[in-house]
Amino acid sequence: MIKELLLTGLVLLAAIIYVRFKASKEQAERRRPAPLARPPSRMPMMVAALLVLLTLSISGVIYYLNWQADHQVYLVEVTHSHSGAIQHYRVYRDDIHGRSFRTIDGREIHLSDMERMEVSLAGELE
Repeated sequence: MIKELLLTGLVLLAAIIYVRFKASKEQAERRRPAPLARPPSRMPMMVAALLVLLTLSISGVIYYLNWQADHQVYLVEVTHSHSGAIQHYRVYRDDIHGRSFRTIDGREIHLSDMERMEVSLAGELE
């Protein structure tokens, strides 16, 4: 029985010594300055910035091409069905809406169902 108590006491003493030794070692490591760590990589930030720049560039090009197409000048030829008179108007493509349009000089033209409208690029008929 005494052997068992001594053995148990030795195991407890060994455990206490081990825990204290480990704790003192960890405190010593905390006091020691940490080695210089590598700075974080800038690669993910650069990739994100390049993707944003690429997206903005593509958006700008698409917007410009759309604006350029909408501001292309067309020639609208309106033929009056009763008199046969023909009138020519210069119109931006973006300003043509069905049977109504706005000319380059700002006039609003609304056509009736009896009038005939022909649209062509301004350079084709001149």
